[in-house]
Amino acid sequence: MGKICKSCGNYYSGDYCDKCGYGKPAGVSKSAKKYRDAARRKPERMQTAEDKKLLAKWAKEERTEVTEKRVDPKARQHFLIVVAIAAVTVIVLALYRSGAIFSNTREEVVGQYFSAISEGDFDKFVKCFPKEIKRDYEEDRTASGLSKKDYMKALYQDFTEEYGEGYSINIKLGNETQLNADDYDMSDYKAQYGSAPRLSEVYEMVVNADFRGLKGNDQAKLYLYVGKTGGYWRIFGMTEDVGSVNEDGSPNDGEIPPVVSEEN
Repeated sequence: MGKICKSCGNYYSGDYCDKCGYGKPAGVSKSAKKYRDAARRKPERMQTAEDKKLLAKWAKEERTEVTEKRVDPKARQHFLIVVAIAAVTVIVLALYRSGAIFSNTREEVVGQYFSAISEGDFDKFVKCFPKEIKRDYEEDRTASGLSKKDYMKALYQDFTEEYGEGYSINIKLGNETQLNADDYDMSDYKAQYGSAPRLSEVYEMVVNADFRGLKGNDQAKLYLYVGKTGGYWRIFGMTEDVGSVNEDGSPNDGEIPPVVSEEN
């Protein structure tokens, strides 16, 4: 059954007038607004039960509209996204610093070091060291004017001359001894490089290296000092056991050059 619009007199059958919009919950038309204002100015003693019901309904709708305007759903959504990103960033940073993610192992950095030498990969090579040694190698290469590949060839020219082009280095890890990181003396390192990394863990790792090429082969027993800094394991020192023997039983003459400045 049709109804008469109290605002414009139009007949309508829906929930609100399809001509002036009277009775529509949102987007109140100007005609409907005039009707509301007139109804509100009517003295309370003259208001009918229907008028009071409509006035209460309009007041509720207007409160809802004000609340919706104050809280922009998109702004709230953007705020929540920013908060979520910030929280994830803090968590990832904490995990990175602790070494729980994006880290490596002691064995990996040692393997990477020897493979970088045999492959002549400068970038892979310098990533094995703390920032001080890495910077030292990078500055030296820049001063030399050599490409990364040529610099690695020059750095390990003795290996090429002794074992031939395309030599390989196979390693076998021996004993690992954990050292006290708090008491480990880094004074010589600091004196040489100007600063020293803060180590959370330190290990002495025995490495038996087998050098093989077309010109010959040799073996060496090396002691690598590996420390964890900034969530990563890095090599910061090495010594060689010159008393070790070669594969043929002859004494090692100690001519294999240390690949990192000697410690201890």
